[in-house]
Amino acid sequence: MAIDETSIIDFVSVDDRDNVTLTISDHLDWAATQDHLLLLQEKINTYCKYVENGQLYDEYPETRDRRPIIKIVFFHTPVKEAERFLEKVKSTLEREGFSFCWGLYQGDTNETRV
Repeated sequence: MAIDETSIIDFVSVDDRDNVTLTISDHLDWAATQDHLLLLQEKINTYCKYVENGQLYDEYPETRDRRPIIKIVFFHTPVKEAERFLEKVKSTLEREGFSFCWGLYQGDTNETRV
């Protein structure tokens, strides 16, 4: 499960604050920025469809009344162009009822940007 498997949901988790987090694992570097951004866009679209078509709730009924959060965990710091893309995605998704955040993989702890 990873960013380049755009039709697969990497991780689903539920917290004690009534949230359901759908995590994207992004291991790619930014050498091919445009290709990387296209993969991200495809993967994010897959996650949105997964929630919007009810598949999330069919597979995890306990998530039905929880707010969906899409989170990206990067293994490489996003470049400026990616930061701009992520900010646009954040504002778009929030209008659609999703929360969106990203952060860098930090071993057992993740630094998350909300």
